[in-house]
Amino acid sequence: MDEFTQKKSSKMEKNVRFLLGTDRTARNRTLYNAARPMRVMGGVSDAEIKLLSAARGPLAKTALCTMWMQEFITREYMAGSTGNVAPPIVSRLYQLCTDGMVGYNQARKVAYIPFPFVHAQIAALFIVVLLPVVPLLMLTFVDPAWLGALLTFFSILCFCGLHEVARELENPFKNEPNDIPLVTIQAQFNEALLVMYAGYHPDAWWNLPTENVTEGFTTIPENGNGPV
Repeated sequence: MDEFTQKKSSKMEKNVRFLLGTDRTARNRTLYNAARPMRVMGGVSDAEIKLLSAARGPLAKTALCTMWMQEFITREYMAGSTGNVAPPIVSRLYQLCTDGMVGYNQARKVAYIPFPFVHAQIAALFIVVLLPVVPLLMLTFVDPAWLGALLTFFSILCFCGLHEVARELENPFKNEPNDIPLVTIQAQFNEALLVMYAGYHPDAWWNLPTENVTEGFTTIPENGNGPV
């Protein structure tokens, strides 16, 4: 069987493996990400792929893409593609690129700076200690055996569940079912770009009158004086 071929399994087997955590492997994560690619408008050229492959690490790749965007803005402005737009307005594009890098670095801190190691190990140790201690306590203070077993089950389930939830929240950018839907957010961003590109206000296509009187209406002169 090919290394990256999805293995067929029943729904019950998938649920059991998910609850036990045995499906969280590098191979399964690769299959999951391959089935949900991040769409890039216009595609990525071979030259861009080559340069991105040469950049080591996600931070270097992101910085390279930001530099390309700023270079594109500079070239378009120098070529006159932005028209008579004032330089302070064009500078906002560079500011938006900087804001994007700030947001990326904030998310990078969440993804790469782990929870304090000592705290995590102490929490895991206490979970292991509770497994044999709680049943003994319930057996000592609760007379009905079924009630003690029920309280033991829910007590252990509560602590173990909180511990697993904390592990899931530690890094929400793994592109897994319980994490932030990065592919969906990227698709919504692409849709917003397409709508913004094709959704000019219809009044923007109207030609301004060149004479003071047009079809019975009088425009305001440039000096601001005169009839309307």
